[in-house]
Amino acid sequence: MTLISSIIADAYREGNLIAIGRDPSDAQVTEGLRLLNALFSAVLGDEAGEALTDWPLGNYGREIDDNTITAQQRAHPNINKRLLVLNEEPVTVYLTPAPQDGSRMAIADPSSLLATYPVTLDANGRRIEGAATLTLNTDGTFREWFYRADLGDWVAISSKLSTDEMPFPADFDSFFITYLALRINPRYGRMMDEQSLSIFKSERKKFVSRYLQSQPLEANEDLSWPFMSRQTYDRQRSFSSTSAFNRGYQGNE
Repeated sequence: MTLISSIIADAYREGNLIAIGRDPSDAQVTEGLRLLNALFSAVLGDEAGEALTDWPLGNYGREIDDNTITAQQRAHPNINKRLLVLNEEPVTVYLTPAPQDGSRMAIADPSSLLATYPVTLDANGRRIEGAATLTLNTDGTFREWFYRADLGDWVAISSKLSTDEMPFPADFDSFFITYLALRINPRYGRMMDEQSLSIFKSERKKFVSRYLQSQPLEANEDLSWPFMSRQTYDRQRSFSSTSAFNRGYQGNE
C-alpha cells in the first residue's frame, strides 16, 4: 500500500521541483494534498465508476410519502447510490452482496438526522473501511466509498490526509503521480516532460479500462463491444457503448 505523502513527493520530483532525497515543504504538501483530493473527486464518476443517484432511506420532509418502495427495498440499494438520510428511525442498510470493482456508494445527511436516527451499513459479506459493519451517527455527515475488489473492501474516499493510504491500488500510483504533476507544474512555470506525459496517457488508459462502467442508457451498436462495461456484462443490466465512448475510452490510440 502507498501513502498519499509518497504520491505528493513523487509528483514534485516528477517535475524536478525538488531534488533527489529531499522532501516537499509543509506548504507544498498542503497544496499537493488539496489538488490530489480534487483529482480523486474528479476521476470518480468519470474515469472510475458511475455518477451517483439519490436513494432516500425514508420520507422525512416529503409532502407526500413515497409508497412505491418498501422498507425492505430501501434497505437493499443497488450500486452507485447516494443514500439520503430521510429515515425516521434507526436503519440498517445492506450493501450489494456482489459489488463490481469500482462500484461507488455514498451517504448524505442534509437534514442532520443521523445523531437521532443512526444508519448502519452492512457490507454483506465484504468489508467497509475494514469492518463488517459501519454505524454513522454524526449529524451532517457526507461520506463516500469506492469498492476495491482486490481488497474486498469499500474504501473511504472523502477528505484523505497525507498520512492516509492511497484509496486506489498501487498499480495506478504512476497515474496519480503524473496526473498530480500536471496540476502542480504550471504553478511553478514548468511544462510536463514528454516522457512523463507519455506515461500519464498510458496509465490513464489502464485506469479507465479497469474501472469503466456504464449506466443503463441507449446502446449504439455501430461501436464495438470492447466498450462493454465489466459492471453491466452478465448482470442483467443494459449497456451503452455510446456512453463509454463519450466518457473518454480511447481504444488503442
